[in-house]
Amino acid sequence: MKNRDKNGWIIGIMVFIITIILNLLLGFICIKIGLPPLLAIAGSMAIAILAGYMPAVWVVLISNLILSYFINDFLNYSLINILIIIVTAYYAQKGHFKKLSKILSYIILTSLISAVVSTLIVIETGGVDETVLESNIIVNDVTPSPLGMLAISSLIILVTAIPSQVICLLLSFLIVKILPDNIKDILKKFGWLQKPIDDDELERLEKTKTRIISTKTVFIIAIISTCLTVLLFVAAIGTRLFINHTKQEHEKIAVGVSEMIAGIVNGNRIDEYIASGGQGPEYEKIVAELEAIRDVSNDIEYVYVYKILPDGCHVVFDLDTDEVEAADVGEVVPFDPTFEKYVPTLLEGGEIETFVSDDYYGWLLTSYTPVHNSLGETVCYAGCDISMEYLSSYTRQFFIRLLIMCIGIIIVIIVTGLWIAKFRIIYPVKSMVERARFFNYDSEEARKTNVELLEDLEICTGDEIERLYNSFLQVTKDSMKSFSTMQQKSDYIEKVQTNLIVILADMVENRDESTGDHIKKTSMYTLIIMRQMKKEGMHTRILTDEFIDNVYKSAPLHDIGKIRITDSILNKPGKLTPEEFEIMKLHSAYGGEIINKLIESLTQASYLEVARDIALYHHERWDGTGYPEGLKGEDIPLSARIMAVADVFDALISERVYKKAFTFEKAVEIIQEESGTHFDPDVVKAFIDAIDEVRETAKLQKR
Repeated sequence: MKNRDKNGWIIGIMVFIITIILNLLLGFICIKIGLPPLLAIAGSMAIAILAGYMPAVWVVLISNLILSYFINDFLNYSLINILIIIVTAYYAQKGHFKKLSKILSYIILTSLISAVVSTLIVIETGGVDETVLESNIIVNDVTPSPLGMLAISSLIILVTAIPSQVICLLLSFLIVKILPDNIKDILKKFGWLQKPIDDDELERLEKTKTRIISTKTVFIIAIISTCLTVLLFVAAIGTRLFINHTKQEHEKIAVGVSEMIAGIVNGNRIDEYIASGGQGPEYEKIVAELEAIRDVSNDIEYVYVYKILPDGCHVVFDLDTDEVEAADVGEVVPFDPTFEKYVPTLLEGGEIETFVSDDYYGWLLTSYTPVHNSLGETVCYAGCDISMEYLSSYTRQFFIRLLIMCIGIIIVIIVTGLWIAKFRIIYPVKSMVERARFFNYDSEEARKTNVELLEDLEICTGDEIERLYNSFLQVTKDSMKSFSTMQQKSDYIEKVQTNLIVILADMVENRDESTGDHIKKTSMYTLIIMRQMKKEGMHTRILTDEFIDNVYKSAPLHDIGKIRITDSILNKPGKLTPEEFEIMKLHSAYGGEIINKLIESLTQASYLEVARDIALYHHERWDGTGYPEGLKGEDIPLSARIMAVADVFDALISERVYKKAFTFEKAVEIIQEESGTHFDPDVVKAFIDAIDEVRETAKLQKR
């Protein structure tokens, strides 16, 4: 078993590697012909159909990681492929791919997932995916607006998703078809750490109810809550690091640009530049250089040179932008509120660190570099403002991209965790519980089957679950052996008890010289009557197999009370006097008392309660004129009513010291005549309906 499983895992992993290679080949083929790598999921879909969702999502993740090295941002779309794989595994598990209507619903569903999620990614990341628009339709050589580009992107994704899903599904079906049966069998069993259970039992396991919460639910809650916590933590830390890094990069750009400006401005001619009013070849040359510097990066918002004086910033150089017109040369720009704290340092010609402001000109990162004259004096400052609005946009895009990738990875983690928990813990434990629920202890064969049910699981997780299984199996084996031994001893004790009681009954009957084998015959008659009543559907609620067996065992004790009747009355050859008959009638009450004492000491002999009813009430009459309590009709226990017919009939056909034996026919006639007065009519009817069997029994007993 274990070697077989090891070989299965090796073969399974090799198939997964081959599938990853197949995905990459299909992806590169798509890229080569100028299409998005939409077919790079076909191999994963085949794995999902055969092995389930967990191996398939890992094949998807690894394939997409490799493809992302060749296609920018392709990893963002792993979430789509993972969702498609989960849907594929679900459809395969439910057997939906056998129906055309279900296949069509699958294609529509997966295409919608691809279109909707891709569009959301495009919206949230602030642009249209270039890989999708590589084969874009251009109308009249006019570039659409951003909203139009988004609409075109969504339409292209949806239009291309449907045929690509059809092709992927057909390819996955082809892969499944051409794989050898032994490989498919290995993949279907992949992950099982016990003998795979059939679909019916698996369905029962999934529907098993627990008192509070299932292990599966606990795992889901734990994994999801942990992953969400990690996701938020990673997103927050990652975004913070990104912001800090971006800000540092912008600071480097701002400082570098301001230093470059300071390097091209002649500090000895600042006053001349101001006096020129922005005219002259040198001034225009510097302006051109400043424009070239500004165009280095889209993030550079403003570049300028200011002379800082107590009344404000005197413009030396300033450039127009799309939104803001440049200030005139020599114009005095008032100090911004956020700038005022740096004015004293600037008036002294000192250096200041980069700072961030958010005022009339927007959210800006500013760097000032002193411009010196030939004497080393600070005569003005070269300034560069980097727009921080881009940082906000970058941060949002980064956060969304990070979130999308993390969601995909979290789904993989959740799927993997549940898959491992299911095969290593949930299924083994539930299998043991489910098999134990059907344990049967009725017979030796049933108890043997109990052990076989557990042995058939063959759990081999290699951890505490396997130890639990082996211990449970050993305890079950030992318990079955002990139960069998106890059952044998119990049966033996019950048999000894029964035989002792029968011997006791025989001793009582042997005191009565006229009764002979009376106890054996009456037992047989009660059995015949009860079987016939059950056959005819009488008193089905009472006449169970256990009740019939108890009456048959108890019948020999019906006259146990005679042990307390003196021999002079018990064996009197003539008719008893009224006083003697009253004493004789006490034997039924004595019998009840004796058996009550037996019940106190033999609590496990359940048939003794029936024996007490028989001994106490078998002389009661249907019309209420019997003894000892004068019970009437169905107030008399059924066991006693049956015993009454058997007892009287045997007494009629038997010779006694005080009478001759009646013929069989005469005895039957008397029983019929007493129906409804002495005897229960139902009991008499069953007796008469089984008369042939009664006759055969009477003949056998005479022999």
